[in-house]
Amino acid sequence: MSVWRPRAGLLVGILLAGCASVGAPLVGERGIAVTGSGRVSLPPDTAVIEAGVEARGPQLADATAEVDRLMRAVLARVKAAGVRDTDVRTTTYAIEPIAEPRQPADTGVRIAGYQVSNVVQVRTRDVAGLGRIVDAAVAAGANVVRNVHFTIGDPARAEAEARALAMKDAATRAQQVAGAAGVKLGRLLAVTESSPFRPVTLISAGRAPGPIEPGALEVAVLLEARYAIEP
Repeated sequence: MSVWRPRAGLLVGILLAGCASVGAPLVGERGIAVTGSGRVSLPPDTAVIEAGVEARGPQLADATAEVDRLMRAVLARVKAAGVRDTDVRTTTYAIEPIAEPRQPADTGVRIAGYQVSNVVQVRTRDVAGLGRIVDAAVAAGANVVRNVHFTIGDPARAEAEARALAMKDAATRAQQVAGAAGVKLGRLLAVTESSPFRPVTLISAGRAPGPIEPGALEVAVLLEARYAIEP
């Protein structure tokens, strides 16, 4: 026999012997299963962008040389703005042939030129200075700026706080269910945690980002806990 009580959008069950439980089944144990959540908001401490150069030319060597020249200037300006070498990595290097429009008499594809792309990911701990870094890249010749986002470099502390809040929430819910059911809450039997949610805010950007507000991010932990019912 089972008694189910939905609360705040979460399914809470009083589980008797033989019922499904959170974590490994404990045969012969009676219990109360609840879901607890914990959330911690904090400002982002890391900004990430992708910046690079695209160029076209009738010959592959021409397009490659132009991209190489501009990309060297972009990297020099970005690093001069305070970005470390270890926080820059190539994400895209592509060569694409450009086909001429086909004519009815054409028997094959004619290549009119080539497009070459070189894009790097730039990571900075200077969130407030992101606009300055983007401006430096664009001024040096970057014509690709995309995937601007903010995140948390080391979310471990926020996750620990959210986890503690989730356990407290689960204990409170279990106590409420036990009281509503007229039983006495016992010891904690099992806990199962979902993967913590690590937030990222993503902003699409064109050539220049304009004002960017990173706002606050939220780290969330969701877990399920099962408690015994004392005789």
